[in-house]
Amino acid sequence: MTPATLTAIQSLAASAAAIVANLNGESATFEVEHNGFMAEIAYNAQIGEDKGSRATAPSWWVESEQIAVNWVYNAESDNDDDTEAQVWLAYELNR
Repeated sequence: MTPATLTAIQSLAASAAAIVANLNGESATFEVEHNGFMAEIAYNAQIGEDKGSRATAPSWWVESEQIAVNWVYNAESDNDDDTEAQVWLAYELNR
């Protein structure tokens, strides 16, 4: 992976992480694009819930979450599949 590609993937990861942070535990699949790279990200969250009682209000929290990278496309590449970028992006988003 070239330094330019690595920088583009890091920026792609930052954009995807910002979207995930705003999902507030709601599972979603979305696309993110940056500098000639496009990726489809699948975010899945398991929610824990306390219904509350007369003394406490209901509350919820994210028990577990997983981010999968379905595909990464590099507009400057001859092939539609950039597996190395996909693996690296998944690693970066799940750590």
